[in-house]
Amino acid sequence: MIFNRIKLSRRSWNNVLIIGIAFFMLMMAAPTLIKQYLLEPAAQASEGLVLDPSAEPIEINYAGIQFYQQGDNWRAIPKKWNQDAESVVLRWKAMQGTPVDDETYQKLKPAFEHPMTIEVWYQEVEEPQRITAYPLDQFWLLNTYNGLWVAVSFEGSELLPQDAR
Repeated sequence: MIFNRIKLSRRSWNNVLIIGIAFFMLMMAAPTLIKQYLLEPAAQASEGLVLDPSAEPIEINYAGIQFYQQGDNWRAIPKKWNQDAESVVLRWKAMQGTPVDDETYQKLKPAFEHPMTIEVWYQEVEEPQRITAYPLDQFWLLNTYNGLWVAVSFEGSELLPQDAR
């Protein structure tokens, strides 16, 4: 037997058992620890995001305004929105809402009156992301890059320059 060949004192065998049991407990807890500290924060961070966090937008079109990237700066057409372009695009990139389940979506459906389509073009992606937005009284309902619906509360002026609405 292998244990008869290894000559350890009783105290040393106790240390081997303690280390072995601690290692076993660590291995049993590893999947939970990995999920808790490595996987879920990334998943939670992207939950409810409207724009795709893994792609870089190069153009956003809505309400008759085109925001496009030129070098490191954002520009707008019509040019009178150039001063707002950078801040509006940053708000779009950071926009995150509360996920809406299918039952709530069906309840809200009768209130959908004036849908708005937002096109977001990403670098090295052939087709744009088309976001359907429904402005409601208390919030906006938007579909996300992964097809979910989210409720987002913001002032219309945060994403639409004052005269664009």
